Amino acid sequence: MKKWLMLCVVMFNFVTAAFSQNAKAVLIADSLTRVSLYDNNGWGGTPLAWTLQEHLNEVASNDDLVALARSHRNGAARAVAFRLLLARCDSRYRDILYCSLNDTTSFREQGFDIIGSTNVANYMVNAVTQHWDFQSLRDSIYLDSLIRSEPKLMETAPHLYNTLVKRSTVRDFRRIFTQKDSVTLDSMLFFTPNMQHIDRLYTILEELPAEECYYERLHQMYYDEGIAEALPNLCRYRREEDKATVIECLLEYSKGLDKEHVRNGPEGRTNQGLEAVSIWPDPAFLPALRKVRDFEVSRKHYNYGRIRLFYLALMAYDDENSYNFIDETLRMTGRNKTTQKYHLEFFHKAYETNPNFRYESLLKKYDKIP
Repeated sequence: MKKWLMLCVVMFNFVTAAFSQNAKAVLIADSLTRVSLYDNNGWGGTPLAWTLQEHLNEVASNDDLVALARSHRNGAARAVAFRLLLARCDSRYRDILYCSLNDTTSFREQGFDIIGSTNVANYMVNAVTQHWDFQSLRDSIYLDSLIRSEPKLMETAPHLYNTLVKRSTVRDFRRIFTQKDSVTLDSMLFFTPNMQHIDRLYTILEELPAEECYYERLHQMYYDEGIAEALPNLCRYRREEDKATVIECLLEYSKGLDKEHVRNGPEGRTNQGLEAVSIWPDPAFLPALRKVRDFEVSRKHYNYGRIRLFYLALMAYDDENSYNFIDETLRMTGRNKTTQKYHLEFFHKAYETNPNFRYESLLKKYDKIP
């Protein structure tokens, strides 16, 4: 009887301790309304979110984290619990990730003194695709960057690699998020409708090969789901029925701007149209490109990215007409020295991105203009 009573007491204490641990984890999660990526707020202090994240890591069991990542009311808490599971190499992260791809709950994300907004699904996907590990985030990022940018250094200084690996769980994390996992995730993001809230989708679009099997899905993305970034990929197939769409996008050059050319509404799709032209330089687009040019050389506030895309689109034609078009445009910008300065700068950048000997003489012709 005594042994039975002692066993009951031990079991009671164990259950009580477990309940207390779970209660602490939930209490911390209730306070997590934002995520901090670093232990510094940019001014020498430690963000409250970082302190809460570390505290959660100390008190929560893996089972606690699974429960929090699946169903806690705070999106930030679900995101942090998921990242902690990754850091602990708990393979249950996969089911949570796949079940959370539609979780668009937004929360604030802080990196030093810069605060932005993200959503749960996007955060989780970034956590696995960027190889970040919460427990030693700075070491993981540093280690990853060294492996990518300084492979020879890592070969000649293995002690540095070993030191960083000991301080980081990134190696173990890579073992559970395999190449097969990466392919599965990318396939889900591409073929599942309405995944535009996840940044990884746009990386997939940039790297997607122009294979016939992808056309229908890209068509659906652009025309049914409104994902403008799918247009350049569509134009790789050079379908006649997509020409009108490209022209329509190009002519949205002033959409979302007020009379002073300051953004005051949703941006048009002109930039995506210019990217499409750089892939499919068809003569049908030239009249619209002239209208884009006339608008851009008269702007009071400049869109630097668009200027670069404009010249990339023109240089894709690789003919005498496009050469004269660029020459004419650079002369027109001479009416305003600031406009000319930016057009010359981003014409240079466009040339550096996609050098073509045909346009080299234009660089020399306008090189002496201050």
